[in-house]
Amino acid sequence: MVMSYKAGPELGIIEVHTTEEGGHPIEFWSSLCIERIVQVSEEAPEEVQNQVKEYKDNIQKVIEQYMQNAIKSDRITINNQLDRAGLKEASDLIRKL
Repeated sequence: MVMSYKAGPELGIIEVHTTEEGGHPIEFWSSLCIERIVQVSEEAPEEVQNQVKEYKDNIQKVIEQYMQNAIKSDRITINNQLDRAGLKEASDLIRKL
């Protein structure tokens, strides 16, 4: 579900995105990221719009890969800290994610 409210020039546009029983997937975040970074005018020639669309798709894949790597790295850090704290069961749960 997406709710938008145009708050004016000071706040910009506020959006709320909800999920059930979990966080948003990487694709959700990379899509928001790419929409914020890369934009093209609706008045641009169709060829330019097509090139920008292809560019956005390629960059989104790169963003997703790096986000996945960051998540794996963070889980390894958490896992190691739990191991050092003697919380083997919690560490095993994180490792299985």
